[in-house]
Amino acid sequence: MVAALLLLLFLAPLHAQVNIETYRGKRGVTGAARLALSSDVGNIDVVKGEGSGHITVNTARGVLLGVCKGGVGFLGGERFANSGVLHLRWTATASPRWRPEFFAQTDYAKSRRLDNRALVGTGMRYNAYAAEKSALSLGAALLWELEDLNLAPGDPHPATTQLMRLSSYINLSLQGRVGFATTAYVQPALSDPSDVRLLGTTELTTPIVGPLRQTTTLDFRIDSAPPRGVEKKDIKFGTSFGVEF
Repeated sequence: MVAALLLLLFLAPLHAQVNIETYRGKRGVTGAARLALSSDVGNIDVVKGEGSGHITVNTARGVLLGVCKGGVGFLGGERFANSGVLHLRWTATASPRWRPEFFAQTDYAKSRRLDNRALVGTGMRYNAYAAEKSALSLGAALLWELEDLNLAPGDPHPATTQLMRLSSYINLSLQGRVGFATTAYVQPALSDPSDVRLLGTTELTTPIVGPLRQTTTLDFRIDSAPPRGVEKKDIKFGTSFGVEF
């Protein structure tokens, strides 16, 4: 199981946004790995695969989180989708309600013409409500972002951008026989508030047997100023199987 997780962390080439709220673990070292594979054969030959893994180190002083997700797709033997992300985050836990955070991320996504994106940021998380099986949290952060794009011919969009964004989020999680977690982000650019991104993830996780879990995920992404040939709205629905430790 640990070997499978390490394989994902190093080889999983993603969908764009990391929902860090679904990865916050209990005290100690926790983690999980997920895999999803689908194939269509006939009029259209399509093969798609996705994987993700995370490790959380939860101490008395803070929480260190590492997440890696990846996806690849082939249409008629030709690769048509390829994406990956690596996200690292440290959250100080001295206060039960106000918690400073520091994070860094790198990702790429062929479907969005994104060759590379790197960001670093810091912010504050507020735990508005926390109980044994439910929690409500709010957060705000300032991040610096660098993007390199593979533009279509004639696209006036800048091939490389560097800017500061404000990233605000709200998260709700409920744990019962079925786990539920949802997070929504708003990320406007400070230099141009009309340049805004809305991102969100909702997950339903059902235990199967032992550490085996089935997770259904709905992701959405809205970009007010994408490069030419990329839709402003992107919605993804999927299911995967994985293990937790």
